[in-house]
Amino acid sequence: MRSTFRHAVVVALSATFCALASAQSGWTLVWQDEFDGSAIDPDHWEFMIGDGTAYGLPSGWGNNELQYYTNRPENARVQNGKLTITAREENYAGKRYTSARLRSRGLADFRYGRFEARIRVPRGQGMWPAFWMLPTDSPYGGWAAGGEIDIMETVNVPLRSHGTIHHGGQWPNNQSNGGSFTDGTDLSALYHTYAMEWEPDQIRWYVDGEQFHAVSSAAWFSENAPDNDRAPFDVFFHMLLNVAVGGNWPGPPDDTTQFPQTMDIDWVRVSTRDQSPFGGEPHAVPGLVQAEDFDEGGAGQAYADSDAGNNGGAYRNDTDVDIEACSEGGFNIGWIREGEWTEYTVEAAQSTSVRVLARVSSPTGGRFRIEIDGVDRTGELTVPDTNGWQTWQTIQSEPFPVFKGEHVVRFVNTGTANEQFNLNWLEFAPAKPSIRPGLPRP
Repeated sequence: MRSTFRHAVVVALSATFCALASAQSGWTLVWQDEFDGSAIDPDHWEFMIGDGTAYGLPSGWGNNELQYYTNRPENARVQNGKLTITAREENYAGKRYTSARLRSRGLADFRYGRFEARIRVPRGQGMWPAFWMLPTDSPYGGWAAGGEIDIMETVNVPLRSHGTIHHGGQWPNNQSNGGSFTDGTDLSALYHTYAMEWEPDQIRWYVDGEQFHAVSSAAWFSENAPDNDRAPFDVFFHMLLNVAVGGNWPGPPDDTTQFPQTMDIDWVRVSTRDQSPFGGEPHAVPGLVQAEDFDEGGAGQAYADSDAGNNGGAYRNDTDVDIEACSEGGFNIGWIREGEWTEYTVEAAQSTSVRVLARVSSPTGGRFRIEIDGVDRTGELTVPDTNGWQTWQTIQSEPFPVFKGEHVVRFVNTGTANEQFNLNWLEFAPAKPSIRPGLPRP
């Protein structure tokens, strides 16, 4: 089970960044590093040190690279509003070259989003800079069954930027799918913005806003998940920034290569799709809201769920919320756990007073509350033990006011780890009529 707060930038992002709009329409900025401090932020980036053997890779990071990665300021520093990664020719730890490799693993892990960075790349025979992503926990196995997403790579004289996915089987049965941007520009001369948009069924690549490649989930797979059409690109990944020297792709430096070489990163930003009502229109208040019709948007934005993937396997498999077929027809949200929540955009045609009715089932009992625009409106409500996951009862709140206009309703599980329950629907009913406990709704 994935801890709700382990991936803090995914779950708690709305508190800090949701008010910031991405330059790309339809996306909301949720994480950024503008490199405007005096040092590399340890809450954002971790150094990877050595020749790869400390991470279970053959010497040379699995690619016969020639550098030794360090955490020295000579190889990576923040200064004048940018991160600079510097490749040097020097004898160090048995290698002829040094450089730096940074990753966000465990600090900034994401499943889906728009990932972009403004970068000036190095140039020269043997230079191999990259902005890329790897799976955080690699549930589908080793490379490349577990997946890799390369947002930007250039080699040698940087006249092309490459965007690629790696997937399929574990090496040597790996597969790849990629494309290249080229317009004759030497990409080392100026900064350029490299971006990748990753959604459940498509990944797209851009340079300076121009799309140059796309691949759909029909074209990727993992041999370790033959029944999952979205594997391996349906789990949390983290970002990496590095400059390799030599390796299988660029080949080694030669007499024309001038050192030191630098990759300058002005900023790195991550955005998620804007939150919006499911189906495009707010739910009416008074009215019935199906639990599974929570808002569109990413984890921590429209919902929080404690594990990856829709374990119910029904209705909305592009989210982590567990949705299953319901014994009363349609679908319900299942196995709602400690700390989980879902949000619903609603609209009241006029100011009114309502009760919330909730159709629930549970073998343990549980608790929840309803918030409107961040304000607790119901207090904690108790879900009874109904003697089964599909044995349903209706509970209700005391009346509370809802004002005319559009609002965001959050359904928040307030129970403990030992309490879990299912939710079929919520009804915002006029406050005056009363309802007998257990009465179903269509």
